[in-house]
Order: sequence, then C-alpha cells, then structure tokens
Amino acid sequence: RICNEAHEGQLNATSVLLEGSSTTCGGSRVSVDLSYLKASKQPYSLFPGQIVAIQGMNVSGQEINAHRIYDGAPHPPSASTVKELKAFHNDRQEGKPVKIMTASGPFTTSDCLSYQPLVDFLHIVMDQMPDVVILTGPFVDLRREEEKDGVTIVDLMDDEDTTIEQIVTYEAVFATKVSSLIEELFAANEELQTQFVLVPSIDDATAKLVYPQPPLGDSNAVPVILEIGGATETGTIGLDRMNNGRQIPRVHCMSNPCTFRVNEITIGATSTDVLFHMSAEEINSNLEPGTRLRRIAQHMLMQQSFYPLFPPPLSFPVNLDMTRMKNWLLPCSPDIMIVPSRLTCFASSILDSTVFINPGHLARGLTGGTYSIMEIHPIESNALELSGGEEVSLQHGVPDRIHVEIKRV
Repeated sequence: RICNEAHEGQLNATSVLLEGSSTTCGGSRVSVDLSYLKASKQPYSLFPGQIVAIQGMNVSGQEINAHRIYDGAPHPPSASTVKELKAFHNDRQEGKPVKIMTASGPFTTSDCLSYQPLVDFLHIVMDQMPDVVILTGPFVDLRREEEKDGVTIVDLMDDEDTTIEQIVTYEAVFATKVSSLIEELFAANEELQTQFVLVPSIDDATAKLVYPQPPLGDSNAVPVILEIGGATETGTIGLDRMNNGRQIPRVHCMSNPCTFRVNEITIGATSTDVLFHMSAEEINSNLEPGTRLRRIAQHMLMQQSFYPLFPPPLSFPVNLDMTRMKNWLLPCSPDIMIVPSRLTCFASSILDSTVFINPGHLARGLTGGTYSIMEIHPIESNALELSGGEEVSLQHGVPDRIHVEIKRV
C-alpha cells in the first residue's frame, strides 16, 4: 500500500513509500520515484492507504523507479437472473420505475432546532410519494454549538397545550424533531407506502462515534419518563412505534456504511465525507482536467472500500475501528452509491456500472440545501425475452436506465 514517509504533513511526490504485506515481506517499505511517470506523461493518482501494484526497477533495493502503477481492481458489475428481473419489473413494479429520494444531514439550520429544511423535504416526499427515502446523518449534529455544550432546548407542549422551552437529551431531540415528523407524514396519508432508510453519521449525537457505525437505536431497553416541565421520554429515539404491529417495517435503520437492495438494485451508502477526505490527501499528475470528483469516486470501486484512505487525515478525525475493517469493505460493485459530501453535488456513472450520487446537505449554514431524486426504469420486456432463458444472468445496467435530479429544498 501507499504510505507517507513523513510522520506529519501531507503526501507529496517525494515522500511516497510502498509498504508490502506482513505475510510476504513483513511490512517492509521502499521509496517510490515518480519522475519517470511525470516525464513520460503517464497519469497517476495516489493517496495514503491505497493498495497498488508497481512495475519498475529497484536496482539498489532502497528505491523503486516506477514505470507503471496498477491501482486496484473493482468487483464485477451487479447482475441478476432473467427470472428475478421479470419478477421485480413485471410483477412488483408493474412496468413502472422505482423512485428513490435521498437527503443528507444536517437537517436543521445552524441557528435553531426548528428542522425546517426537513419539514420542507417531507412535504416534497408527500407530493412525490417515492418508493424509498434514504436519509443519512447527522440527525442531531454534534458540530452545532448547542450540541457541543450539551444544552439542547426544544419547544414542547405541556398538558394545557402551552408551548414551553425545555432542555432535553439528544435522544429526545431526535424523537421530537425527526421521528415525530416522519410519524406525522404517515398519519397525514395512511396509504403512503414509502419506506425510509436511516444511516447514522460520526457527527451524530445519538450514534456510536466510531467507524464503522452500528445502526441507530435506543440507548435504554425501556424508555424513562421525565416529568420536568413536561413529560418527555429519554433513552429512546422514537422509531419503534412506527413499525409496531406492521408486517413490513416503514423505517429501516442501517449501519454506516451499508449495502442493501431495492428490488434488484444494489445501493451502497455512507454518511462519512470520504470524497472530501480523499481530495485533501490525494496527489496526482498528468490527469485530464475536470475529472477530480469522478477519479476520487472511482478509487472507492477500484479499492473495493467505502473508506480506502489510511490513516485518516488529522484535520478530519475519523475514529476507525480496525478490528472491524472488513465492515467498510465493498461486498460488491453497487448499482448506486450515495456519498454525501461538502464538495460539488454531482451524479455520474463510474466504470459504466455504478452511479455515484452526492446529493449535498439538506441544510447549509443558515439556509436550506439540496437533495436528490432518482427514477430507475425497468429493463424493457423485449430485452428480457430475447436474453436466452430464465436462468441467464444479466448485468443490471442501471446507468443506462436511471434519471437523477439534484434539487434545492
């Protein structure tokens, strides 16, 4: 893998080391000379932690003169049998497209806890009636001053329907400002079939502050009722009551990162801003202008990892649990990757197999931000009939049948 010779500072063209595996060479390191690649105009893009193979000359045993760099290999594209695709597209979808909306936190502006951007977004959900809504944290943002100080004040109704201000726990903020809004959405339209997928963030006050993160959940097995000013539950985030007694859950809490399926469509999602972290640490040369975001996204597929950077940048601390490193590896090449970032919003096909989407953040400072909406159309019936049999495996080809819009809330 690629390492930085300097213990401090960013990687540069003169500080690149190649570290071997512990099984083959005991983790020995050798310097890498990139001058031949620069002189011959060969493109390269390197970052700490990147798994590569280097072709070149190592005359002294101390430095390898790189002539070519092989920077990983992706999983094969996702595929399903014709029988499965017919069941999804003809029986379940009835020939209609799957509609998915995505939004990433923070979900309220930096000056208050009104969660107005989330309210506006859920109004759009009510109007669009998508099949799936994917929300990635932070839901209760630890970067806000109130959360940093541990003083979160929300407006609650007492027994006399009078609005009072009360200091509450982080779980109570989630329950009253996130869970309650989603619950009101279903109460307003009992026929709504939309399913919500919630992914935590390392900036979430109600989640474990480690990567990879377990799904959101209650901190107490039995909620505790406090009677201070007004009755409020503590130790619960209030999501369970939306799934109680339902055969098909309305809300699904996933880990960060996670991979899941909507019919045949494989979706990968992480709330960690890996694009921004990698862009700050990457060095490159001889690359085409305007390919930065696509290149960084491609690294995730080539390295088969949701977070291929190691170690994390000191300026953007990420508490990596190295004992669970396998949990942030990509188990496959997803059809869609949700990668919210502070970088420019985009939707782009990578390696002709995976559509990367950066929906931006639903709240930006004092104003509302952006979200994405996508429609994935079914494969044409003629193409399925002419494929050669029910058990023939077909690539999903989502980039050819998806329409993505990134809109402002």
